[in-house]
Amino acid sequence: MIIFLAYWIIFTFITYGTNVPAGLFLPGMIIGCAIGHLYGSSLRYIFPDLMNEAKYNESKKNFIVLAIGGFMAGYTRLTYSLCVILLETSQ
Repeated sequence: MIIFLAYWIIFTFITYGTNVPAGLFLPGMIIGCAIGHLYGSSLRYIFPDLMNEAKYNESKKNFIVLAIGGFMAGYTRLTYSLCVILLETSQ
């Protein structure tokens, strides 16, 4: 997952500086997903007693959605509309 995250960050940095309409919304969501997954996985290995298998599977989606929202709000500054979009896509 770290290699996946590194590739997407590098590709996003390259397309961010060009005048090509490559889009930033989807790469931001993908990078946020990877960060949320890495955060949830690291909590599972740091606190194995608190994060058993059932609780990890329950909260993995929450970590991912929160990381997407945090990452996207950091560089798009669309907090309210971003929350509505994330609520609609994640149900």
